[in-house]
Amino acid sequence: MREQTEIFEEQRPRLTGIAYRMLGSVSDAQDVVQDTYLRWVTYDGPAIDAPAAWLSRVCTNRCLDRLKSAHKTRVDYVGPWIPDQIQTEYVASAEEQVEIASSLTTAFLLLLERLTPKERAAYLLHDIFGMPFDEVAASLDLNTANCRKLAARARRFVTQSHVRHIPNEQRQAELMEAFRSALATGDTGGLVHVLHAETTLRADSDGKAAAIRRVIEGRGDVCRFVAGVLSPAWRGMRLSIKKINGLLGLVVEDGAIPFASVTFAYDAEGCVRDFFILRHPDKLSQLGETLSTAAGGGALWFH
Repeated sequence: MREQTEIFEEQRPRLTGIAYRMLGSVSDAQDVVQDTYLRWVTYDGPAIDAPAAWLSRVCTNRCLDRLKSAHKTRVDYVGPWIPDQIQTEYVASAEEQVEIASSLTTAFLLLLERLTPKERAAYLLHDIFGMPFDEVAASLDLNTANCRKLAARARRFVTQSHVRHIPNEQRQAELMEAFRSALATGDTGGLVHVLHAETTLRADSDGKAAAIRRVIEGRGDVCRFVAGVLSPAWRGMRLSIKKINGLLGLVVEDGAIPFASVTFAYDAEGCVRDFFILRHPDKLSQLGETLSTAAGGGALWFH
C-alpha cells in the first residue's frame, strides 16, 4: 500500500492538472483525483507496467463521465458560466510560467467548453501534457489516427480563437492600474485606450448574487458599464491584485467578505479582449481558500 501511495502522490499534480483543465471546477477535479486514487489502491487485476499511463486513463475517463452530468446541470444555469478561478503561484522558470499561464487562463478554460469532450481530452493530453498519441488513444479507447484528428481539430480551433496570448507582467500591471483607476473615479478615459474594440464583459453568479446576466459587447458599452455600474458599486471596497489562473487579476472584498473577482483575456497586441467577473458566492469562497502551485508539464497542486 505504501508503494502504491507513493507512486500515486508522484502523479497527483499531473492528474490534478488534467482534471482541473478538463472540468473547470476545483471541487470536481479534486473528486476525480480522489476517485482515481481509490481505483488505484483497490485494483487487483494484472500487473500494471506503466502506472502513469494507467492513472491518466482512469482520471481522463472519470472526467469524461463528469462532463456528461455537467452539461445537463448547465442547461439550467442562470446567466453566463465561468470556470472556477484559482490563486496561482509558480515553481517554474519565467519562460515556463508563460506557457503554464496560457493553459490556465479563464479564457482558455472557457474555450475548451466549446470543444467536444474527446477533442478537449486529446488536445490537453497531447499538447499540454505531452502524452504520445498511442497513450492518448489508450486513454480515450480510440485508435491513434482518430486521436490525431481530434487533437488537430482542437488545435486549429484554439489557434484561430487567439486565447493563449500572455502579455508580460509589466503590461498586465499597466492594464490593471487603468481598470482600478476607472473603478475608483468613474472616469474610463484611460481604460478605453487599452481595450480591444470588440471587448466583452460577462459575470458568473448563477442568480445567487446581483450581477448582469447578459454578455456586454463592445468597448463603449463595457466602459459605460464600468463607469455607471461597477465604479459606484465597488467604490469603497478593498481591491487587491492577485495572481489568478496564472495572470494578474483583481479580488474585490467588502470588509472581510469576498465580493467579486475579475480576470482578463488579451489580444495579440496586449489589449484587453474580455472581462470575466466572478460573483458566485460559492466560487468566491473557494477562491479565497484555494492556492494552486503550477509547475512545468501542466502539473498543478491545490493547497
